[in-house]
Parts: sequence; structure tokens; C-alpha cells
Amino acid sequence: MTSPPAPSELDLDALRDALEAAMHDACEAIRTVMRRGSVRVGHKWGEGPVTEADHAADEILHRRLTPLIAGAHWLSEESEQEHPLVPGEPTWVIDPLDGTREFLRGLPEFGVSVGLFAEDRLVLGAAGLPAGEEPVVYSGLVADGRREARVDGDPLPELGAAGVDADGEAEPGRIVVSRWDFEHRRLQYRLPFDVYPLGSAVVKLVHAATGEAGVYLSTGPRSVWDAAGGAAVLAAAGGVMLQTNGQPLHLSPQRERIPPFVAGAPERATALLRSLGVEV
Repeated sequence: MTSPPAPSELDLDALRDALEAAMHDACEAIRTVMRRGSVRVGHKWGEGPVTEADHAADEILHRRLTPLIAGAHWLSEESEQEHPLVPGEPTWVIDPLDGTREFLRGLPEFGVSVGLFAEDRLVLGAAGLPAGEEPVVYSGLVADGRREARVDGDPLPELGAAGVDADGEAEPGRIVVSRWDFEHRRLQYRLPFDVYPLGSAVVKLVHAATGEAGVYLSTGPRSVWDAAGGAAVLAAAGGVMLQTNGQPLHLSPQRERIPPFVAGAPERATALLRSLGVEV
């Protein structure tokens, strides 16, 4: 196996352009399956459904991304690891279709999530949303002192001091949660805020990054591939991900499961935690 380049040797601008293009094509592959009206579905042992759309998007991403960084590692929900992961070395982390259940139900709440880690830090990522009239690709670059979020290649506004009123008091704003938390845990009756449901983690993180949601509250463990792409966009837009004890959430391909968290503009995320009795 070829030794991967040092993180300082990565051309992140070129990688971002190539990633955005690959994400667009992965979204189009999913849309092709959507337009057919019938979808072949399988099941992963002990887990949820997997469709031909998952596999089509995964194949495109693998083919387009693996040549970009010689020797980089690959961690995808839908394909096997080719080599053991090595801490610190560049690693692509992929969920080719986050929200497969929503995809099968015809709900436009699914997306594609890709993150690139180097030195065990998330340095680049993208979130692709295929379900609209046209696919939309968000990207986030967070390395070398740079923080740049884009949507379809154009700058995405920073969150800034979102949620802070003229007196300096912060409110969390609208809270986005999983459909399970909404329909079964019924969080809309347990939180004194406006709460609305969405399916996939990548879509919820995009809502937090764009300010459409004030905070994304995740109550259950997720997988790193669910969050990596949206987390990069959120961080590049000036947002944060905090564990429910108030500590920063550090994503890593070495830890596939991630604990409950809140995500959004810093002031909004901490305001929600304080409302839950957490000292932040």
C-alpha cells in the first residue's frame, strides 16, 4: 500500500472541488433510482435496509475519491474497508445514503455524507441533498486556519452570533430532532421550544449550518459516517457540536459510534444545554 501524504501536503482547494463534483454525481445516481419508481432493497444483518441507490452512490464516491489521495483510507457504511485504518493518516468517511428509510418512504429527508480526516481531525467534508428540484451540495473546509462553507460552490453565510438578542441573552431557537425522537420519545412535549422532525443526520446538520434550525438535538448514538459531512459544513459556517455534558464533540474515524450531542451556532447550542440543566 502506498504511504499517504502528510496532511500539510494535501491540496485542500483541489480536493474540495473534486469532492463537490463527486457529490453532485452521487446525488444524480440516487435521483436516477428515484425516477424509476421501483427500488431493489436488501437488509444488513442486525441493521436497517440498504438499496441499490446506496450502492450506486457508494460506487461513484469510491471511484472518484480514492484516486485523489494516494494511500488514503476508506471507511464507508456500505463497502468493506480495504486496509486497516491507521490513526492520523488521511481517511475518507462516507455514508452514501443517510436516511435510507426516509428514501424508501418517499420523504425528502435523506442525503449523502462525506468527511475527510487528517491527523485525526475533520478537515474537509460535504453534504449532498438529492431530493429537491435539483441536487444541492454543501461543503466545509476547516484547516490551516481557514473556515469556508459553500453551497453549490458559492459562499455560505456564517452563523455569527445567531440566537443572541439585544440584551445579550441567547435562545436556542427551533430544535430539529429525529423522527424517532419526535414520534416515539415525543420530545416536542418535553422541550419548551418549537421542535420539528427530520429524517437523516446529514439533513439535520445542514439545517443547523444554514440557520434553518437553531439547534439539532441528537439523543441516541450515531455513527461517524452519518455526521462527518454535515459536521464539516457546520464547523465551516461557525457552528459547534457539543456533547450533552457541554464538552466539545471530537469526531474520529477511530470511533465509529458518537454519543448524544447538540449542534448549531455556539450561543444557541449552549442555550439549549443550559435549559436542560447543564452547566456550560
